[in-house]
Amino acid sequence: MTFRLSAWFSDRMGKKRIPSSHTPVASPGPAMWEEILAPAGRQRGGACLSPAEAEEIAAAIGKAQTKLELLRAISGAAARFSVTDLEAMMKNFEEKTRDLDPAYRRLLLPRINEYIFGSYHALMLLCTDDPALEDGPVRPSLGAYAAMVQEACRRRAQAGKPLELYFLKYLLAAFTMYVLEQPAHPVGTPFPGGLAVYREGDSYYCPVRDKSDDIAFSLCPFCPARQDTGARSLHGRDADRRIERLGTIEKSRRDYHG
Repeated sequence: MTFRLSAWFSDRMGKKRIPSSHTPVASPGPAMWEEILAPAGRQRGGACLSPAEAEEIAAAIGKAQTKLELLRAISGAAARFSVTDLEAMMKNFEEKTRDLDPAYRRLLLPRINEYIFGSYHALMLLCTDDPALEDGPVRPSLGAYAAMVQEACRRRAQAGKPLELYFLKYLLAAFTMYVLEQPAHPVGTPFPGGLAVYREGDSYYCPVRDKSDDIAFSLCPFCPARQDTGARSLHGRDADRRIERLGTIEKSRRDYHG
């Protein structure tokens, strides 16, 4: 089933060419990724969003029962933003990372670029005739995600901070995690220790999926990825299964053989 995008929305979102990058890069962890899409307002972009509007949009997102309904809610909200806003987000992150090791930063920034602009570009494509969205029910946690977004935006508004790019973070994440059912950290994102986000079959695995309890309003608890033990990254593709079998054998030895 295909959702057709109105001409005015397509024109607004397509004014500038979307840059792309496929360079594998590193990532500093979930806290940094929360900062990436929650800029401090040094660059404001061109959109304008009130707290009441953010609350209303988040509520509409939370009510969606299918991917198509969710896509409609997200695309309607995304019509407020343009590539200029994405560029402002990217600029903010570049400024935040000025003090990182230059070699590391050269690897990190392309991945951030890919995530921000890639999500936006994928949204544009799904809102046109090609490709069509395969509709289906959204994951059950969407309502809780929308409620979290509402509270996050309330707190930010109370602190007197700009909402626009902060809200865009959650908008793109809702699209990525609930429409595309892809992880908040893109596949291939490396982490210290040789770990990385990866896909195996229809499942995604992330080394920091369950490591964000101390990060307020984090995306991680709502991410479709599973927590990676690190066995695959460190010891090969079959390591998880080998370790699971060893654990089963050891449990059997303890339970039945003392």
